[in-house]
Amino acid sequence: MLTPIRALATLALATLLVTGCSGEEEPGDASGPANELVPRQGPPRSLEPDEESSAVDADAVRDGLVALWVGDDATEEDVATGECFAGALLEGTTPEQLTDVGILDLSGAVVDELQVLDREGAELWVDAQLACTDFVEESTRAQVAATKGKVDRAAYETCLRGALTEDQQRDAAIASVMGDLSGDAVAALSRAQLTCVQQALPPD
Repeated sequence: MLTPIRALATLALATLLVTGCSGEEEPGDASGPANELVPRQGPPRSLEPDEESSAVDADAVRDGLVALWVGDDATEEDVATGECFAGALLEGTTPEQLTDVGILDLSGAVVDELQVLDREGAELWVDAQLACTDFVEESTRAQVAATKGKVDRAAYETCLRGALTEDQQRDAAIASVMGDLSGDAVAALSRAQLTCVQQALPPD
């Protein structure tokens, strides 16, 4: 599954392919995120339990968040990261908060498909994600895989760490989860990734 950070990690490569700089046929994973965020329909939802409703099943919510993270093609690493993410997200939030921002539905279950989130929801999601992942490592893995190993891993990683601060990475990830892929934060990230891909490719 391409989470928002992994989706962002493909932006530079997609740009590189459009401009024809790589000289490669389009890799299967570079055309766009497989789990594209969908716009939310209607106003934010809130949980309104009545006397007959039972407490939210914390274990079921945790399992649902892991499943939302890993998608259909789960590796052991993805599952471990998903478990970390779920724990981080649940640690500092309530079911009511997660329902308000659209991560849980009205029944208290995790949604089947992640929607475009508002800023509050995006910050909750991204902060939990960054507690369990290293954006630069995710981006490096995506670029190496998409170029079939042509990108020099160490050169790309060193370049990107020097090009973007952690705050800039966070801002871009939040913008992505909010659906703002044309804003300044994502544009700056895409430019940095493109530059680093070009520097890390072998000479023609």
